[in-house]
Amino acid sequence: MHKLPHSFVWLLAAAMLTVSAHALQPALAAPPESKKKQKASDRSGPHPSLDPTFSIPISPLGFAPPAVFYLGHRVSQASLDFLDEDHLLFTFRVPGLIAREQPASSPAAKAGDVAANPKVRHIRALVLALPTGQVTAEALWTVHDSARYLWMLKGPHFLLRDRNAVLRGDAQLQLEPFLRFPGPVNYLELDPSQQLLVADTLEPPATGSVESTASTAAATIVTDGDTGASASQMLLRILNMDTRTVKLFSRVSGSVHLPVDGEGYYEALRGRGSSWTISHDGFRGATSLLSQVDSSCSPPLDAVAPGVVLVTSCLPLGGFRLTVLTQDKRRLWETVVPPTHVWPVLDVAPGSGRFARATIETNHPVNASNPIDFEDIRDQTLQIYDLATGKVALTAPISPVLDAGGNFALSPSGNRVAVLNGGAIQIFDLPPAPPIPSSLKP
Repeated sequence: MHKLPHSFVWLLAAAMLTVSAHALQPALAAPPESKKKQKASDRSGPHPSLDPTFSIPISPLGFAPPAVFYLGHRVSQASLDFLDEDHLLFTFRVPGLIAREQPASSPAAKAGDVAANPKVRHIRALVLALPTGQVTAEALWTVHDSARYLWMLKGPHFLLRDRNAVLRGDAQLQLEPFLRFPGPVNYLELDPSQQLLVADTLEPPATGSVESTASTAAATIVTDGDTGASASQMLLRILNMDTRTVKLFSRVSGSVHLPVDGEGYYEALRGRGSSWTISHDGFRGATSLLSQVDSSCSPPLDAVAPGVVLVTSCLPLGGFRLTVLTQDKRRLWETVVPPTHVWPVLDVAPGSGRFARATIETNHPVNASNPIDFEDIRDQTLQIYDLATGKVALTAPISPVLDAGGNFALSPSGNRVAVLNGGAIQIFDLPPAPPIPSSLKP
């Protein structure tokens, strides 16, 4: 068991500015009361760069667009994922009456009744066969907050998070315990090869040592803490997915995004002026300096394939530069994104040679002195990038706009894309991606 180095603990605290990798823009300005009554409808945005191969209507499945007042709060309203090339997992919140909050002393609250928690949500889960859209499995889940609740695994399997429990599900939507923590899980992340799981939790002070025990029922994590401390603590752990043992851990001061691959983690080191050095710190102690980038902000980093990191730099006059670097110090490509394309959400298909990036398009650049409300949002757009070349294999509009993502998916091969748009799930078939450079293949 090893703790993260002191320099990285400082990095984690500073990384609060890049929660979920991209907290670069301010929250939406609150819409006027008259606007809150409006519904978020499917917008008639630009046409996709390719025609969809087929579409599946979503209204018969029970999905309804969420209200626009959710925009800016990053509420996870839905998830869309490929279980395999021919099956989709589509989940979404089932609208219903808002539960009345009850006093903490009430019997219902003490018993954990869902009516006592106004954040409780019911999630409908459907497995859809392609191309017919036939429902092959369905379930109704209960989650107790508004954050992201589902992460896709290989297999086909997925992780479902609720409070301090992480469950593992399959294509029949059967769930089994996978991990249980001493306190609620704020966020989960997987490295591109899915060897490692990063867990960000809020926990009471513990008295034991850091241990991890796994059984067929669950893996229970027990963390150490300062004896006699009274305040809760935020903990970040890197766990081995196969053994569910803790590889590294650190106490942090807030939720952070940690760009991890199977061998270590990436970080941006501040230099002079707007210069930043991107490094890869191995779990065994070796540090490699990959390249320098210019950025007027602390550039968010995302591991998009084993040995490959995406750097999002802020340009001094607005806009962003995407740069793809490799562990062997190559700069594969870079491109510039307009300042009106904000709040990116990524999806990675490990080993496919592609990644997906969705952004919200606004009618003016967004910054601290120039916020937006929902009328400033034009569309949400998805772009599929070929990892080896930077070529955009597909550009497609997304509707309804969901700023937390969950309205698009990349298949395991990277050759199929699913997009919510125009009241349907549109499926696009793509040619195979150019091969990943041989030294970077997993």
